[in-house]
Amino acid sequence: MTSHSGELADRSRVEHTGRRLRLVSGGLGITLITLLIVAAPSQTAPSRVVNVLAQPAVPAATLIDTFMKRAVEYGQFNGTVLVIDRGRRVYERAFGEANREWHVPNSVTTRFEIASMTKPMTAIVIMQLVQEGKLRLDGKVFEYVPYYPAETGQRITVEQLLTHTSGLQQDMGFIDDPIAAVINADLLSNDSLVKLISQRPLRFEPGTGYGYSSDAYAVLGAIIEHVTGRSYWDALRERVLQRAGMSETGVSLLGPVVQRRASGYAQTWDGYENAPHIGVTPAGGLYSTLADLERFDRALYSDTLVNEESKRLLFAARSVITAYGWKTSEDTLQSGVTRRVLRTTGGLPGFGAVMVRVPSLQRTIIMLTNIRTITWRLEDFAASIGRILDGRPYALPKRSVAEALAADLKAQVRPEVLDRHFEQMRTDTARYTLSEAELNQLGYHALNSWRDVPRAIAIFQVNVRAFPKSGNVYDSLGEAYLAQGDTVRARANYRRSLELDPNNTNAADILRRIGPPR
Repeated sequence: MTSHSGELADRSRVEHTGRRLRLVSGGLGITLITLLIVAAPSQTAPSRVVNVLAQPAVPAATLIDTFMKRAVEYGQFNGTVLVIDRGRRVYERAFGEANREWHVPNSVTTRFEIASMTKPMTAIVIMQLVQEGKLRLDGKVFEYVPYYPAETGQRITVEQLLTHTSGLQQDMGFIDDPIAAVINADLLSNDSLVKLISQRPLRFEPGTGYGYSSDAYAVLGAIIEHVTGRSYWDALRERVLQRAGMSETGVSLLGPVVQRRASGYAQTWDGYENAPHIGVTPAGGLYSTLADLERFDRALYSDTLVNEESKRLLFAARSVITAYGWKTSEDTLQSGVTRRVLRTTGGLPGFGAVMVRVPSLQRTIIMLTNIRTITWRLEDFAASIGRILDGRPYALPKRSVAEALAADLKAQVRPEVLDRHFEQMRTDTARYTLSEAELNQLGYHALNSWRDVPRAIAIFQVNVRAFPKSGNVYDSLGEAYLAQGDTVRARANYRRSLELDPNNTNAADILRRIGPPR
């Protein structure tokens, strides 16, 4: 079964000198250090859980740099990082390439597409209009967008759009329809897009469920346009970007030439490829830099953008996963201290972005990348950096077993060599991490892209050995055997899948189709 796995600070504090990067921090007792940027990966020490409490005091910047260099060495990060703690910069660095074809390096001023990190800014404009008395959170879409069909427009509220409880579909730019190509070529106005969105059936009755929806934020953009009389992008520029001083942020349209803009790439099991452009909308249409996102972060501490009452709504803890552009949670430490953690993320086929804010500590971690890796790791990396800042134990990045096996498959190693390599990595938990989802993805890549059924079977067999209590791994192996024409083994694996997961309707349907043994 296929698994689907979403410059207010002192800039002189970071100096680039040849191949050296100087980091300065005034917090956490961190002193001036000078770090060499290594041209080639160094000998890797075993990955382990680092207990910083049991070791001599090491500057946080040094620990973060060691962590990030390990992630870069393993091909898990390519981009820029900024860490602020107690309101002061702890760490800022760029890794990898902005353009792989020309080997142009990333710098801390590189501009990256930030995708859904546009959503919090859309929500801020909405809250400004609420503050101004120009719209209501309980107001209906039809009140503000006259062309929106009354049948649904009178049932969906502004707040339901903000909280992904409107019932609207996920993202029209990703549908399997010729109109997606028009959207992703930036050929539609937001009104034209919303007119198409309004014709799509609802997933559920508004207010009765949760379903992440970029389409909902496109509708919020239309509300902004009709209430302000300005285009969404002009309203955003005037109400958010200019007020926060974000001069390095703009609309990531495909056509314009933008200085220092990174090219976007997608990591695949075959290497890297140029990622497709996704059309700009109020759900995700900006590029930005570390410095501008730092400006945005600082503006959120004041009433520059919205007042305290609006911020209470924007940053409220909720039962839904994300709302108003933020994932809000309460982090409880061993001491019993509770603090609010705000996360906003963005992902496109060739870009990824994360900002984690802990307002009570004036802490912000920003990570921007122009390579969408097979496995999304940015939030895990940011969490580990947070643990470093807290002085808590954290785990260094580990190599992916699936990625190592993919290299073996491409090298066409013998099955017994692949099995031996897998067992070595499986037991070396200090260096390697094993993921059922990654192995499943690799198996389907072999099956559907390489059209190599034997190699797909080999990977699915490995996944069964690693995760013998998962119904999904047997389902996938059964599918590969079915593709090979081996109905006996296919039937046995689908039966085992159904035993482990009685709700697996796919396995039940296929067993009925292939029938009992003859």
